[in-house]
Amino acid sequence: MEVVKIKGVSYFGVRSPKHVLADMKDIKAAGFNAVLHTWSEEDQQYYFGTMKEIVDASADLGLNVYVNPWGVGRVFGGEAYSELTARDHDMCQVALDGKPKVAACPNHPKFREYMHKWIESVCNTKVNTIFWDEPHFYFEKGGLSNWSCLCPVCCDKFKDRFGYDMPAATFDQMQPEQARDVLRFREDSLIDFLKEMTEDVHAHGKRNCVCMLPPWFPAGLDDWSKVARLESVDEVASDPYWEKGATEEWVREKYAETAKKLTDVAKQYGKAVQMWIKAYQIEGGREKDLAIAVEESRAAGIDNIFAWSYRGTETLSWLKSDDPDAVAKAFRDALK
Repeated sequence: MEVVKIKGVSYFGVRSPKHVLADMKDIKAAGFNAVLHTWSEEDQQYYFGTMKEIVDASADLGLNVYVNPWGVGRVFGGEAYSELTARDHDMCQVALDGKPKVAACPNHPKFREYMHKWIESVCNTKVNTIFWDEPHFYFEKGGLSNWSCLCPVCCDKFKDRFGYDMPAATFDQMQPEQARDVLRFREDSLIDFLKEMTEDVHAHGKRNCVCMLPPWFPAGLDDWSKVARLESVDEVASDPYWEKGATEEWVREKYAETAKKLTDVAKQYGKAVQMWIKAYQIEGGREKDLAIAVEESRAAGIDNIFAWSYRGTETLSWLKSDDPDAVAKAFRDALK
């Protein structure tokens, strides 16, 4: 049986169905057969009817539609603002320094309740797959020096499981067994959260794809097999995006490394696999990096490839590529 290659882009920032539909037709005419729409807290609160129209129209065009909880609770990736913790401080993750963060705690019952409402809304459309975008505990660049979460919910859960108080210390100050327990607790908390959410999605008759941050991020999901073995997860993905100034060798090495890790765990548990290509903040003259990333993904046998995002992310100035037209062309050409 021939494997259908999925070629897609993410799309966000426009909430006029007329203009979105024109872009969806452009996406399809460019040879893509899939699109990912973002669904933020703002969309959930103010744009449900509009988002349903956008998602349904995209599906009616024949596009395979993914939807992700963009920036929701700051538990997921994305530039969308979150106000959940501003409305209810009880949901906040608490970092080692004792300060509440702008991110909601994935262990908190109120956040989980909110996410179930989000699932109900999104699944009341023609979406095909819910894309769980980089689920993680709050972190700052530089590592785990100020790790999360030490909120009352997490501390109670940790003590119930391990029989002692959550260590309020940096990892190098903990005993080895304490550090091991804290890391395991963070990871298992995310897995428990994903299990509950993905099972709800399956109950609504939709698929689940979990996109995991690359291994060099201190996100809390280090053992990808724990995600892949969840029966309600249909697809695993990652996005090893490069920083500005990264060498071609770095791009090739990290995509090859990530693609192998993904395909290995996907084969072990019988899951589909997806890879994301960076199409934002691409420096002029470096558009060929997209072809390198696609080449390494394809070499590992990955046939589901998306770019973040549409036309070099030209609508978001902070992420806009130097030459969006060249980036869009480079990705289309790489997929041929």
